[in-house]
Amino acid sequence: MDDPSEVFRKDLGEWEVEMVVTPPGLPENRSRGRSTNRSIGRCLVVDYRTDQGFEGHGIYGWDPSIGKYVGTWVDSMTGAPVRSIGTWDPETRTMTYACETSSQGRTVRYREITTTLPDGSLEYRNLLAMPDGTEHRMIHGIYRRATG
Repeated sequence: MDDPSEVFRKDLGEWEVEMVVTPPGLPENRSRGRSTNRSIGRCLVVDYRTDQGFEGHGIYGWDPSIGKYVGTWVDSMTGAPVRSIGTWDPETRTMTYACETSSQGRTVRYREITTTLPDGSLEYRNLLAMPDGTEHRMIHGIYRRATG
């Protein structure tokens, strides 16, 4: 792939999403949502909404100065933007971002891993870094092409 931003082409369009959020120590919360993904120049722009009123907006692109993918995410539940730096593995068709934000004066770090499955759907995982060095699967989602 000559242009690293070409990796986002597979993500363009309308997606129906089934999401499970499991904060540490709390019961899981299931929701359905819709993601509208478009491009502006070489960047992927994501607009996401759920049936429970959650809303998020992300912008992702290739930064040639560092040779990595970068992203910014804002949503209706967090107070500060999330900054992400990522890599693409073409063999496993997986994008992995190291993410950082702040909450209540603390730095919060997590990983976002999105894998393109053989049927073209996307599996999203959000792994929260815990104080003991482990990771907690905070979010798991499946994105399928919208049919209507």
